[in-house]
Amino acid sequence: MTGILGALFSYFQKYKYNNRFFWKSLAMILIMASIPGLITGLSIYWIATNNVEEELQGLHQNQISNRAANIDDQLAFLEMTVSHWAFDSKFDDKLKTLNFAYNYETVQDMYRTLLSLESSHPFLQKVELFLDKPRPLVFTTERYKFLSDSADVESYENLLHHDKSMFWTFPKIQGTSKMGLTIVNKIPGDSTEPFGALVATLNQDNLLKVLKTLTPYDEGVTMLFNEEDNWNLSSSSGAEGSKLDQALKQAYMKHQADLGEAAVNDAKPESLLFDYQKVSYSVSYGHFNRLGQKWVYISAAPLSSITAPVVSISKWILIISFSGLLIALLLSWFVSRRIYHPVQRLLTLLSGEKNGEVKDEFAMIEKHWQHMSKETETMRHKLKEQMPLLREGFFLQLAQGYLISLQESDLKERMKRYGWETEERQFVALVFQLTGFANLEGRFSQGDESLVTYAAANIIDELFTSQYEQAEIMNFHNFSIGVLLSFPVAHPLTWLEDDLEQVCQEIILAINRILKMQVTISVSKWVHNVKQIPHLFEEVKQALVYRDLLDENQIIKTEQLSKLNVFKETGYPFTLDKEIIHAIRNGQESDAVDLIGQFMKELAANGSTEFMLQQGMLQLLGSIRYASLQSGMNPVQLFGSVNLFEQLAQIKEPEQMLKWFQHKVIAVFVQEMISRQDYHFKQIIEQVIAHLREQYMTQLSLESCADLFGTSPYTLSRAFKQITGINFIDFLTNIRISNAKSLLIETDMKINEVADAIGYQHSYFNRLFKKYEGITPSQFREVNRTE
Repeated sequence: MTGILGALFSYFQKYKYNNRFFWKSLAMILIMASIPGLITGLSIYWIATNNVEEELQGLHQNQISNRAANIDDQLAFLEMTVSHWAFDSKFDDKLKTLNFAYNYETVQDMYRTLLSLESSHPFLQKVELFLDKPRPLVFTTERYKFLSDSADVESYENLLHHDKSMFWTFPKIQGTSKMGLTIVNKIPGDSTEPFGALVATLNQDNLLKVLKTLTPYDEGVTMLFNEEDNWNLSSSSGAEGSKLDQALKQAYMKHQADLGEAAVNDAKPESLLFDYQKVSYSVSYGHFNRLGQKWVYISAAPLSSITAPVVSISKWILIISFSGLLIALLLSWFVSRRIYHPVQRLLTLLSGEKNGEVKDEFAMIEKHWQHMSKETETMRHKLKEQMPLLREGFFLQLAQGYLISLQESDLKERMKRYGWETEERQFVALVFQLTGFANLEGRFSQGDESLVTYAAANIIDELFTSQYEQAEIMNFHNFSIGVLLSFPVAHPLTWLEDDLEQVCQEIILAINRILKMQVTISVSKWVHNVKQIPHLFEEVKQALVYRDLLDENQIIKTEQLSKLNVFKETGYPFTLDKEIIHAIRNGQESDAVDLIGQFMKELAANGSTEFMLQQGMLQLLGSIRYASLQSGMNPVQLFGSVNLFEQLAQIKEPEQMLKWFQHKVIAVFVQEMISRQDYHFKQIIEQVIAHLREQYMTQLSLESCADLFGTSPYTLSRAFKQITGINFIDFLTNIRISNAKSLLIETDMKINEVADAIGYQHSYFNRLFKKYEGITPSQFREVNRTE
């Protein structure tokens, strides 16, 4: 703090401010900034120290009361559970005559029952079954033991002599020096002459853990005791803890005596303040009524633990208040400096000179102001030039649904910025679709689609803007132009529709005459809300698919689609579908293209709308893809990763559809079929040749080989000639003659034997051999042996 004040003093000496004015300003601002903080800090401190402590103590009492009620409920549930055990059929009069040495299954069932009872509640540590008849016996979850010690028998017999059938007791735990809180229920539960008892000993550690929740702080002590039986459970440990327990008991007795008899019988929790060894405790106590016994619980927590949050808050209040004072001093200095030099800061900002001297500051400010005014005017002019592009972009986004998240009021406000009146107006959307680009015959070339669409948009713009006050033309590209019109609600719809139809007819004639293309116009219904405009454009775009392919120019009104019977059933030319697939499989590409043309004509004849034609062609494309799968081709590998269905759906004109099928589908399919057939037939011919070389001496024919290798005689003959260069018979004859010559030269077989060996009759062999070799077999043998 001293360093900060010293730095401020040095700063003031350096810049030589007008001390009187500056210090007055600083003092005034400091007072104004500090007074609210001081008032707030004192108020918070007073509220915290006087009210928060009481609230915390009240909250502490409520917590203890709720947790005590929870412990009471758990003890009540335990009593009810033990009471139900006593009425179990396993603990009836049969136990008086049970022979434990021979009834093994009953003993095992008793073990399981006690184990189940012992694990039924977290407070339970041990459950025992004491039977007085036929002889004293104690049954546990581990074993059963007959009692021989008279002291043990007497301690258990005393339980049966208790005046209640179910009661709490605090006997000494067998074999230890500890005492355990125990609940006892005589058995049978409804008998006046009990012969045994269920003895359930509580887990003292678990019970103490639950009792500690009555004191939800790291310090303090919790007690539970019964004045009549003189037993006590406490969360404290050591001699000092026992002294505190005794002191709390005495304080409890004194407070009960002071309250009187009515307070003694009242189960409502009470509280008091208790001082012990210079520590103040907040003590809360109450009663549990357990089976006619009154148990007392006492929860004592140091006030320092309860009020610890208040102390912490008080410290933080002091720290924050001091920090606030320091910040107020710094802010006061900062604000004073800003107030003292406003003109200098403005000049520095405008001129960029920190130390320059200016004779007339306001003249310089005026000069800069004029310069900024000129720049503002320039920016306004540029904005005016860009306004048409901004307007076009806005209406394109509106029509395409990108602004659907905006509210109706926001959309109207934006339209007003672009000069549109939106109050008490009605809107209609139109979409112009150009067709016939493929039939222009050199007037335009591929790639000029955008140019044609732009020219058509200009024609539509000129005619609409000359007729209507509010009209926006949108270029959707791909021969599609959108129009949004707005009219006052007072205008009759019939007049507007007639006038709009007349303008559309003029546009159709102009486009036919200038661009030599046909036009389909889709007109939406009339709406009054701007948010419905995107839906209008979506409807009119979808309505274009129902254009009549036999009608060159047409106007479609979305409201009249149901009356035009555009959804009538249409026949699918299944016969042509099969013929097309057959032609493609046989490699007849030109025939397949002609058949697809006939296919499209039949579709157009049955239902001439673009939608019907497109659906039929999509079905045909699916059939061709399925045929490729049947032929063992993978459509993904055959056609690549291109989505053919999406491409086909984008084509609007029948001529383009036919060209697309020819180049993108049929040509690819046929080429793959031809390449696959060449490879397949080559494998078959190689197998046939090997078969002929091995079986030439048997009766072979073209038909038998075709049947053997799964093809037709005609196909085999044509493939054999194409691959080997000679026909099937000549190839077989060459093999047989070659083998006959080897036999004639190398063996002494007779001529008829040689003929039989190669599969010929003797007379036919002689004629055939002479035809091929020019001499008889005998002459051939003589000539070759002589040589």
